[in-house]
Amino acid sequence: MICHGRLVATCLGLLLFFSACGASHDGWNSFPVPIYAESSLAATPTFTSDFQDAMNFWEGQAGKQLFSYQGAYTGGTPYQGDITAPTTVTNNVVFMPSVWPFTSTIVGQTMVTSTNSTISAAMIMLNIDTAYCNGDCTNQLTQTSQRKVLAHELGHFIGLNHVTDPQNLMYPTSLPGGSLSEVTIDEAAFQKLITAN
Repeated sequence: MICHGRLVATCLGLLLFFSACGASHDGWNSFPVPIYAESSLAATPTFTSDFQDAMNFWEGQAGKQLFSYQGAYTGGTPYQGDITAPTTVTNNVVFMPSVWPFTSTIVGQTMVTSTNSTISAAMIMLNIDTAYCNGDCTNQLTQTSQRKVLAHELGHFIGLNHVTDPQNLMYPTSLPGGSLSEVTIDEAAFQKLITAN
């Protein structure tokens, strides 16, 4: 089964809402889960810093290691089939497709392959056309926080769905700023995913 999770950008107060994947997951069989970044992203210090911050956010919430970052991915296409509706995800990779196949308002897309509600692989796509800011994104209200996008998409990677609370990191609209210190999460849903396996 393939499940999709999307994050939508805000621009000067315009909020757009996309529905989350309706399927729920029991999470991964075990942690930490290996994850890669495409080589061009892995070689970019600002991406690496934001990605590490996003992983640290979730691991801090869990109190244990959830991800095993493997660095640059050089294994080819991490999915089978069409990028917008792959038949399966084959590798846990964060990448930026050279041509964004979704609407321009979608800044991140996670696709998860699961069998019997257990996640077996997940890929995170970032919109190459989005104007990202890095770190805390102080006074950069017209740009989208790469750190928050990565943290949100890692939530889908773990198995979380969208929520309706705008203060929650899994809210489907990316709000201004890049700080993760004031966002909330659904602690019960998160703990269920990380302790069940």
